[in-house]
Amino acid sequence: MLRLSIHTCLFLLVAIPALADITFLSDRDGKRNIYVMNDDGSNVRRLTDTPLSVGSPRWSPDGRQIAFMMDLHTTQPNKWQQYDVFVMNADGTQQRNLTQHPKQDGFPCWLPDGKYLVFERAEHTTLEIFVIELATRKIRQLTDLGSASSPSWSPDGKEIAYEFARAGEGTHIYIMDADGRNNHPLIRQPRRGAFGGMILSYDPHWSPDGQQIVYNESEFAAGKGRVANSILIVNKRTRHLKVLDTPKNWKIDAVCWADDGDAVLFAAVPNGLVNKSGIFKIYKYRLSNGRITNLTDHPSDNWSMDWTPHNSLSVSAAAKLSTLWAQMKKPPE
Repeated sequence: MLRLSIHTCLFLLVAIPALADITFLSDRDGKRNIYVMNDDGSNVRRLTDTPLSVGSPRWSPDGRQIAFMMDLHTTQPNKWQQYDVFVMNADGTQQRNLTQHPKQDGFPCWLPDGKYLVFERAEHTTLEIFVIELATRKIRQLTDLGSASSPSWSPDGKEIAYEFARAGEGTHIYIMDADGRNNHPLIRQPRRGAFGGMILSYDPHWSPDGQQIVYNESEFAAGKGRVANSILIVNKRTRHLKVLDTPKNWKIDAVCWADDGDAVLFAAVPNGLVNKSGIFKIYKYRLSNGRITNLTDHPSDNWSMDWTPHNSLSVSAAAKLSTLWAQMKKPPE
């Protein structure tokens, strides 16, 4: 019989590094599908192979499942889009439609206990946030605000960050209690654009420790389109705001946390604000030194990322993760 001493077990726990995977969207095989890769960009694997449009893949807290959205009418151009929220195993098998609803359901985010998903539902001109219990598929509405979207559950499950839009006033990041009450803005005063344009803030994601929220900010000027991009991190308690030092004129879409809060992932087109063309690649921004690393050096669009640790020898139940609400209706422009 093989016996391992406690010292040997401790050595294994220390010596074998934890693995981590990133799930993302890519059109590298000619159509949009969901992929995963190691957190250094290696070992890329495709999980879905479908003619239907998929998007917004998000890891479950235990890393065993991925929630995503899929348009059932992709191959029927004469029909309006029909997005539903799906869940599949981490290897792409056993895809299940959870919402099965004629309205547009998408951009799911897991409750940290893995028993619920929060998502947005679009109907006519309104966007609201709903929650579904996976075991019973019972759905209830959380907001009645007219334009609430891109929900992100806090690691303790007590709050939800989301996008809130007002006509003519841009889009801002708000926070509410998990039951939909106590809605309030993340920052006290909306930021002003450097070019006098309208500010759109989107893709809020909680840090793994629940103390900070990262999100993307774009400025749109009349007649010029998008003229500026920033990635911001806000301390929830102090409201202190930090703007990451990303390259000027990069077009940025989609942000999320990585490496247990030590880094941020973002999708960007270098000089995309100037050239108005190019492809999105996924980059890692190391917060300690501002170093930026390209994870997807491939001639295709890659975006809509989500990171989760896989601690194969950990005794903890599951790692907490953040999610994001990404650009989805079309490949990034």
